[in-house]
Amino acid sequence: MLPDEMEAEKNRKLLVSQADTIEILKRNVKELQQSLQNAYADISRLAQKNNYLKERCNFSDVESHYMDNSIIVEREEV
Repeated sequence: MLPDEMEAEKNRKLLVSQADTIEILKRNVKELQQSLQNAYADISRLAQKNNYLKERCNFSDVESHYMDNSIIVEREEV
């Protein structure tokens, strides 16, 4: 094999290797984008559930009820 042919073969192998790496990276990006979209959907569902729970249970009422019916104990230092 001539030096130019050897160099060409080396470059061809490098390009094939880089093409494989690019394909793997493309798949990884696609999977990560799907995971991100799923996470956004989960966050949206959780936010809706949180809002629903806040509406169903008025925490200020619960807090005031607790404060009205609790005993406050003060400790004296010795």
